[in-house]
Amino acid sequence: MAVNCAVCKGNLLCGRQKCPLLQKFQFLKTIDLKPGNIEKPTPPSAFVGRMGYPSVFVGPLISTKSEDPEYLDSPWLWEGNVEDVIGLRMSLLRGVKRLGIESASDPDKFLLNIQEATASVRPVSLDAEVDRIIRKPTFGDTIQPIGISAGIKRVELSENPKIPAKVEKAYYDDLKSVEAVKSLFDSGFSTYYLQKIFSLGMLGMQNKRKLVPTRWSITAVHDILGEEIKKEIALYPEIGETLLFSYEHFGNHFEIIFSPAEFSFQLVEIWIKKSFWSPEKTWIGYDGEGILPKRDYSNLSGGYYAARLPVLEYMRKIGRKASVIVLREISPSYYAPLGVWVVEEGVRRAMSKDPLKFDSFDEALRVAAANLKTDSSLWAYKLKKSIQTTLGAFFS
Repeated sequence: MAVNCAVCKGNLLCGRQKCPLLQKFQFLKTIDLKPGNIEKPTPPSAFVGRMGYPSVFVGPLISTKSEDPEYLDSPWLWEGNVEDVIGLRMSLLRGVKRLGIESASDPDKFLLNIQEATASVRPVSLDAEVDRIIRKPTFGDTIQPIGISAGIKRVELSENPKIPAKVEKAYYDDLKSVEAVKSLFDSGFSTYYLQKIFSLGMLGMQNKRKLVPTRWSITAVHDILGEEIKKEIALYPEIGETLLFSYEHFGNHFEIIFSPAEFSFQLVEIWIKKSFWSPEKTWIGYDGEGILPKRDYSNLSGGYYAARLPVLEYMRKIGRKASVIVLREISPSYYAPLGVWVVEEGVRRAMSKDPLKFDSFDEALRVAAANLKTDSSLWAYKLKKSIQTTLGAFFS
């Protein structure tokens, strides 16, 4: 089955049992750990796998370093390069125990301890019994890298977690998951926090709660919040001028254009030859939507929803709607997948800076194109037809 790697992104759509691009990271040097009891802190965080679904591996992420464990799971603070993030995350141990997804509706002591530790807003020391070591780091397009995995028989909390009252209320209330996620987000909880407790089945109607693989929960939270904010901005007035935001980090370059119009969102994703998911040739993908709910899962995977959410956050912040184009260009320096936080934070950081202002969309697009390495003739034609009526001057 011929599937482009930039489309598949490690999801095995090609029919292989293992992704050959991800396999090369199995030999990274990781921490030295032996079976037995360990008492270490969780950042706090947890991981729910997808293999074997609906019976999945669940467990806490445990820091093997004593200094600042919280930083290990705070991507909004990370800077530097790809190697820095990999080195940081390789010090995390992923505990695993197989559980059925339905167990979230009536959690046993093992799962309850992980839920409480993960819902804490500060690191929690854990006492875990490790019975086997799996020396294979975890990488993926959506998730952040993780060091070795270890089977755990039990896990206990060595100290009391600090769980916010609003989170406890959402946990004990019979709220639909969409309502709970939106309510907590509006109360100031980050997408990263919500993704973790959503994954552990802590939100939603009590008798319908399920464990959600971490990869899926990241995109689910981005999508839920994106669609809910779209409802809010639908009746906003249009932005009054054309804006251009730019930002680059971790080998990902972003150009973001806001134009006066009804809401629409378009993402052009450019994987330059020798970048991670496109080693042999430059690959360019596109997806977009209007104000109506997006029906189909994006062909650009989780990165699409990660880019859309901060754009909508910005519209809500300024009280204006716009037609938005995000151009994401990935260079060869992005030689390992770090997760869609790279997209979410890249777009968010871009819009935290002052934009360039233009009299026309064509002018903004011309400047954005000049900031990219890939010639515009390879990607500009992909923009939605309703916008191409304004592209005449750009191509002349």
